[in-house]
This record gives sequence, structure tokens and C-alpha cells, in this order.
Amino acid sequence: MRIAVYLRQSLDRDGSGLAVARQREDCLKLCADRGWDHVEYVDNDISASTAKARPAYIRMLADIAAGRLDGVVAWDLDRLHRRPVELEHFIDLADRHRLALATIGGDADLSTDNGRLFARIKGAVARVEIERKSTRHKRANRQRAGLGIPPPGGRRAVGYEPGGQIVREAEAAHIRDGYRDLLAGSSLRAIAGRWNVAGFTTSAGGSWRPDAVRYTLRNPRNAGLVVHCGEELRAGTWPPIVAETTYRAAVALLDDPTRRTTPDTARRYLLAGLARCHCGAKVITGRSQRGRRTYRCGATRGHLSRSAEPIDTFVAELVIARLTQPDAAQLMYSPSPTVDVHSLSEEASALRGRLGELSDLFTDGAITAAQLARGTERARDRLQTIADQLADAGRVSLLGALVTADDVRDVWQRLDLDRRRSVIDALMTVTLQSPGQGARTFDPTTVSIQWRLAS
Repeated sequence: MRIAVYLRQSLDRDGSGLAVARQREDCLKLCADRGWDHVEYVDNDISASTAKARPAYIRMLADIAAGRLDGVVAWDLDRLHRRPVELEHFIDLADRHRLALATIGGDADLSTDNGRLFARIKGAVARVEIERKSTRHKRANRQRAGLGIPPPGGRRAVGYEPGGQIVREAEAAHIRDGYRDLLAGSSLRAIAGRWNVAGFTTSAGGSWRPDAVRYTLRNPRNAGLVVHCGEELRAGTWPPIVAETTYRAAVALLDDPTRRTTPDTARRYLLAGLARCHCGAKVITGRSQRGRRTYRCGATRGHLSRSAEPIDTFVAELVIARLTQPDAAQLMYSPSPTVDVHSLSEEASALRGRLGELSDLFTDGAITAAQLARGTERARDRLQTIADQLADAGRVSLLGALVTADDVRDVWQRLDLDRRRSVIDALMTVTLQSPGQGARTFDPTTVSIQWRLAS
């Protein structure tokens, strides 16, 4: 007889495969005692309690269906199945192919009603164990979150040492720079590029992509906040990497529906997508017949085409000149002095506690579902208002580094393209007029500037 030896371990934290090795030893002894030839099918570190595919198990079923196997040996039935739907499929397959099934605890004859009953009872018991274990884990995780303790296990959170209680300062410094650059106008793509150049890697040792940067900067752990099942519960017991106001401001920016997140050619050039044609359409970039970069009307072909380089230079000089003026500091954004960050944070903490109390009261039957809904809605509305105020307090001026610089031109030249575009967008609206038929020299009067911020 050719027998499949199926070996499975649900969780292998250290990759040692010791549980699989123990199963193999017992199963191979059983095969040797009965004189069976065997072939192994191993799913290490894969649970049978979810719908996640088990490659070796699927391959074994295919070999059974193809008639290559006469039986299956497993350490116990729960190594094969923990979901009744899989068990029923296996019973049907075993019945069609007269499959023998043996475990270390004894054989199971799936061709008889008693054998099938025994397998189903084992499967039902295993399922109940899974559900009870899941309930215990969920309750423990909720309790842990309520105490402000980081979640156990899993991949190390970037910026923190294993265990989540100690800041890994070398990584935290890059994360702080990421928040600063984001709020000052940099794109996620630019931040990812800087992190990669600096040798900063993800916690898995990989390079950074824009979506990974977004996930990291949106992580409430960086602000010392505990979130469980999408709900903010309280301040954590670990030190934050950034202030809550900085985190809130970053989240508000990242969640802004008007923020463009997909890369396009507009991000490669200073004014593409920012400047307007005199007809009101946004300008896009193109090339002249001589290969020179141009700005042209994005709505009507041939409506407007201007050489881009002199326009970029002119606008950049206007920005530098404006930010060199003595009153430039007045252009900087500053949060309202009436925002009491400490009081807002304390109120938010109290409201989160109130949400937990409401849930407990409803569970105990002290309040009705309608009262729970009303109290929860009021608390969450106020929490959102507080979050908005904290985000406002965490905003930074896009012009800060320029306005406070001794040499504005030097700082401007060192800014990345995204930062320059953000500064221009904050300061002015640029409209390109037609230079006239046959014009060969740049005329500054054909570039109209409407200042957004008071001069």
C-alpha cells in the first residue's frame, strides 16, 4: 500500500519545525510496523481552522483523486481537519476511493456509519475548541488594549524594539522626519525615496514603498494611542514617537479626499497641473518640435504652448523674492493660541473611557440599545471634533524652512520638487497667457500671478 503521511503544525514561531518532527517520528513508525510505503505531505506553520489554503493538503487530495494513494496516516484527526466542511469533503473522497485512514490513536473506518460518526464528533469537538480559544484570545486582547499594553507577538513595530515598549531611536528619527516632510509638502513617494537612500528599512528588512510609508505614518502607535478593532481606547503605556497633534495633522492630510495619491507626469515638473491656461484649464507638459519642454493647455490641443524653462525660472524668482521680504514671517501658519492641547487630550481620554462604560452598561442590562446608540453617537461626534482641533494644532507652515532661512535661495534649491510645488500652490495662482504669434523671447507680463497670501 502507498500511504500519505500528512504532517501539520499551526504555528511555528521560531521556524524549528519541532512539532512536525515529533509527528513524523510517530507516523513513520506506524508505517514501518505495518509495512506501508509512504510519501510525506507537510504544511508547517499553517492553521486548519481558517479557509487559508494548505498547499500540501491540496496536493494530497489531488493524488488521492488520481488514484495514487491507498490511505492516509496522520498523528490525529485534528491534524487533517478542523473545519466540518473539509471533513465532509474528505469523507466523500475516502468513500469513493476506499481510502484507509490511520492515526496514532487508532484507525478510523470512514466506510462505516460509526467511523464517520466518530470523525464528525472529533471534528465538532475541534471546532468548539477553536471557537472557545478565539473568544478567550479576543477577550484577552481587549483587556490588554484597555490597559494600554502593546499587542503581543507578531512582527516588530517599526520604530520600536521587540515588545513595543522601547523606542528604537535610529528608526524613530526617520519616522519623525517623515511626519515633518509630509506636513511640509513632500509626497509619500519622496519620503520613501529618502528613507531608502538613508538605509532605513521596514521591520521586515525590505525597502520602502509609498503605501508602506502611508501605513507607517497613519499608525496610531507612533502617537502612543491604543486602537483595538478600529476603535481608539486610550493612551498606551509606551513612549510616543511624535506628539498626538503631529499624528492627527498627518492623518487629516493623508485622508484628505482632494489629495492626489497616484503618481503622474505633473509631479515631474514645477507647474504642470498647478498653473492655469488663460482659458481656465490646467496646463500639462509636452515637447516642442525641437525637443524643448513646454507647458500647454490641458483642455484644447494647440490652444496654448509655452516654453517651460523661462516660466519655471520666473516663478521661482518670484517665490524667492517674496519670501525674502521683511514681512514674510507673517505668511507662516500658526495654530490658534486658544487650542489647549492638554485639555483636549484629557477630554478625549475620558470620552473613550465613557464609550467602554456604555458598552458595559448595555451588557449588564442597565441601559437600552437606544440609550447606548445615543450615548455612543454623542461621544464619537465629540471625539471627532477633538481630533480635528488636535490636527489643526499640529499643522505646520509649508513656508517655515524658507521664511526662517538666512539664505532663501539656497533652501529653495535644496527642496525636492514636491516641496517646491506645495510652496507655490500655497503662495500663488499662476495663469499663462498667450505670448502672441511668432514671439521668440520671454515676456514676464504673459505670466499672471494672483497671490493667495497677502503681500
